[in-house]
Amino acid sequence: MKLSIPTPEQWLRHLLPLPQEISFGDTVICNPREVAIRVGEKATPAERMAQTELMNLFQERCGLAPKGSRFEIVLGILDVRDRVGGQSVAQANRLAELPNRDQAYLIQPQGAEGLVLAGLSGKGVYYAVRTLCQLLEPVLGPEQVGIPLVTIVDWPDLAERGLWNFPQPVAWIPWLSSLKLNYGKMSETTLHPIERGRPIHAEIERSLMEESRLRAFNYFPYILHLNFLHDVGLFSAYPELAGKGDGALAGRYLAHKGGNQHRVPCASNPLLVDILVGWMTDIADQGAEEVSCWLSERPAQCGCLSCTAVGQFVLEARAFVAAWQRVRCSHPRFQIRLFLSTTTPQKDHQVLAETPAEVKIERACATAMERVLCEPRDLMTNPLLDHLASQGRWLVSYDVPLTVNACVDTPEFKLPESSAHRVRDYVRHLHRRHYQGASGMMAWRTMAKEICGFNIHALAEWAWNVEGRSEREFAIAWATIQGYEHPEQVGEWSELMGPLEFDVYDSDFPICFSWGQAEAMVKQRRRPSLGEGMFRYFRDAGDFDRKLEVCQRAMSLAKGFSSPMLALETEVVRSYVGLAKSIYWVAEMAATVDLPQPEQQERVGMALQDLKQAQTENVAAIRSWRSALGPEPWHHRVHDALLATITCVQGICDYFTDRHLYFPETAVVATSALEGIGSKRKAP
Repeated sequence: MKLSIPTPEQWLRHLLPLPQEISFGDTVICNPREVAIRVGEKATPAERMAQTELMNLFQERCGLAPKGSRFEIVLGILDVRDRVGGQSVAQANRLAELPNRDQAYLIQPQGAEGLVLAGLSGKGVYYAVRTLCQLLEPVLGPEQVGIPLVTIVDWPDLAERGLWNFPQPVAWIPWLSSLKLNYGKMSETTLHPIERGRPIHAEIERSLMEESRLRAFNYFPYILHLNFLHDVGLFSAYPELAGKGDGALAGRYLAHKGGNQHRVPCASNPLLVDILVGWMTDIADQGAEEVSCWLSERPAQCGCLSCTAVGQFVLEARAFVAAWQRVRCSHPRFQIRLFLSTTTPQKDHQVLAETPAEVKIERACATAMERVLCEPRDLMTNPLLDHLASQGRWLVSYDVPLTVNACVDTPEFKLPESSAHRVRDYVRHLHRRHYQGASGMMAWRTMAKEICGFNIHALAEWAWNVEGRSEREFAIAWATIQGYEHPEQVGEWSELMGPLEFDVYDSDFPICFSWGQAEAMVKQRRRPSLGEGMFRYFRDAGDFDRKLEVCQRAMSLAKGFSSPMLALETEVVRSYVGLAKSIYWVAEMAATVDLPQPEQQERVGMALQDLKQAQTENVAAIRSWRSALGPEPWHHRVHDALLATITCVQGICDYFTDRHLYFPETAVVATSALEGIGSKRKAP
């Protein structure tokens, strides 16, 4: 069978992320047995890992490990002393001048007989191989392979790209690495229970960490928020380290809903530094090159005179830095990051001024405090941090919107959201603000790839190449890789739904239900303000119907896809727009009409019936979407989304029925949808 060779445009659709510079020459067609994949005799483990992954691709697609001589693929680290495949000093210098040069790479033909894949480090070589693997996947078979004589010079715009939380790291890290994502928090970082007077110990996933490095992936440990250390017996072993007074209780995030109040330590006590030295030393002894150090998570203050004289978070940062400086005496290359508390920015200027410049700074859950209202899209800015980043300070944000949650402390809901526009917008903000890293957070594991896969690919795309593809072109590439029969139609769907989902989920949905904002607005008879809060991206009353019409157009496309998931997602989003419309008109009536009048009673009753119908449609849409992924038990965050809608609508209906509706035919009861909610909330 004659091999079908893609056009350059078709080949580009198999590349994700899109390389910065790429041009296509001829294509060499040969038998896989005629191909050789070589590294130097002194190749590093990272180079050999890259070779192994390319060999594995041939083994999977062709049933053989190529050992031929007709076409040679040469992999290697490129420098001025040891040329790879005859590459010149000028080419090494070109890579050396690029941003994030340790991850940069080149692919160049060697006549019609070979390709050279080279970088200035093993990371660059690995990324060159990942690009070639993507190019070969559509043209690699048991009898023939089409190898494009492609010229690529490529590098990432952001140094660090990845996920804060993700499940099954053994399986996920190779997948994330294949997309050139290179960061993940080590989920299994264990701080052993503390015993007074005994050595302090920590345990990390050493073997997985070392294997990840070979894939250019930063999988490194952390030291938990200091206000959680009672969980490892800190205050039982050293009662003098417990923060003094009720002001030392840090409370909890709204999304956490329950649990311990989390006392902060007395950070001025030098014993805290000793504890941190023990953990850091143990972590460094196990081969970790850096550790993330988490300040207390919520506002709190130890009430002792020494702590109140300086401030809780300044002292916590000092303790981490002091411990690190002691550990560096025995591990001079060991690095730390400070994870600043988002809810206590008042002392950030002092923390940052005191912290050595080589200490990296991490931020998360800061979207609400950095948002500045602006048309057509809001700005994200923090003058202090942006100033320091522009001067070269290393900062990373973990707030890339992979999930539906916008202004929320931690991801609270589990719902479908595939908005390339929303992801690209946020990554662009970070790049323009000179941040070095962009990652996203998922505070759950069940069905994480199925729900967030589109947005994870979008993060991989634009954190590598910020201005490369359009959102439509990205969706077409994603659909091509996922095997959709008509990728262009997925691109059309994305162009319709991406901006709309941006509008909906950056307008506080469904948080406005869970946190009582919508219900409070109605009960307080406050007139709804279009362009603000839950109506942030609804410009006028006609915008509701315009957005519903967009959903209808998108649905006509999505129904033609073999997978039902984008159609089900469209229906969930449409139902949230319907809820927004219904709540708007109910709130408008509550604020503006004379409710005791009989004609107004009828109007309000009809509006409440519409609201109840919108609730029914939303609940049904969420259930249909999640049922398509798999049966109960579902993650509790799915049920949280259902319960948020039901509780909000019931509260609004009860408010009118109990206080303002005097005719039985206008009363509305919104309890039937509660059946089954809460009894099925546990999931693995």
